[in-house]
Amino acid sequence: MTVRQTWYVVLALSAFAPSLFAHHSAVAYGPTSIPLKNATMTKIVWASPHVILSFDVSTAKGPVSWSAETGSPGSVSRLGWNRNSLKAGDKVTVELFPAKNGAHVGRLKKIIFADGHELLDTQSNPQSLK
Repeated sequence: MTVRQTWYVVLALSAFAPSLFAHHSAVAYGPTSIPLKNATMTKIVWASPHVILSFDVSTAKGPVSWSAETGSPGSVSRLGWNRNSLKAGDKVTVELFPAKNGAHVGRLKKIIFADGHELLDTQSNPQSLK
């Protein structure tokens, strides 16, 4: 292989390197999902690499703020989502795989609306978290 060919290979590999290191594991989340009822959406960030949902859950001690990550905008779009599927103020049940460290964050499994319709996430199968 010539020096020029070697540089082409190095350049080609470096073009793919960021995507190889960009993905992260769901190991921080537990394998069992929990439902968080009486949730009110507060913020939806429709951006790569993950859509981020922020919401407050009503408890006897007052509201508790949570956040959940979903798949990318492209992947949840293939499941029927769009940037207007959820809005601040929506009252929903959020089912997620909570953080193992007890923080109020998780990986979304699905959103359930009062009328029963659901928005699934790419992680709806808990086996995919292992």
